Amino acid sequence: MQLGPALILFRASQQTQVNIPMKNFCDGKLPNCISAHFNLEELTKTNTGVFNTPKDPKVISNLRRAAENILEPVRKHFNRRVIIHSAYRSPAVNRAVGGSNNSQHSKGEAVDFRVEGHTVHEVANWIKENLSFDQLILEHYLPDSPQSGWVHCSYSFNNRGSVLTKFKGSQIYHPGILLAPPQRAAK
Repeated sequence: MQLGPALILFRASQQTQVNIPMKNFCDGKLPNCISAHFNLEELTKTNTGVFNTPKDPKVISNLRRAAENILEPVRKHFNRRVIIHSAYRSPAVNRAVGGSNNSQHSKGEAVDFRVEGHTVHEVANWIKENLSFDQLILEHYLPDSPQSGWVHCSYSFNNRGSVLTKFKGSQIYHPGILLAPPQRAAK
């Protein structure tokens, strides 16, 4: 069984490192815990260098709902670490990464992620069959590269259950979770 990240303590007097496995990344004692296994820092990380901490309590509430209804069930089912690529994006971060003007990331409703040791195709199919969601997109997937891409999943008050695939190098969103782009009919 994989326990997740380890807490690393340094004892200055002994100059030794002690690894203590952590069953829950958030134990409920940290002020930035969003759910049992996810914290605000990992749901707001960005490599843009732009400030990305939400100030609106509704955004925090939305992140909590996404974590509890999408990320936690995924982590429980696969019993593996969930690697967050992107969750909350401030308007400035969203502009910097070329996100949509009406991106659910800016509301704290969407998360892009993968699950360690599983293909994004496998994860997306499990979500489609087992969870309630607003939008599920298998993004930047390459059929010949099973570890490519990520799962985009959002959760909101009015979940539509929209399911799409967007292959790497394409601007087209195809309905459903697909292993390969549909073949065009010959003329």
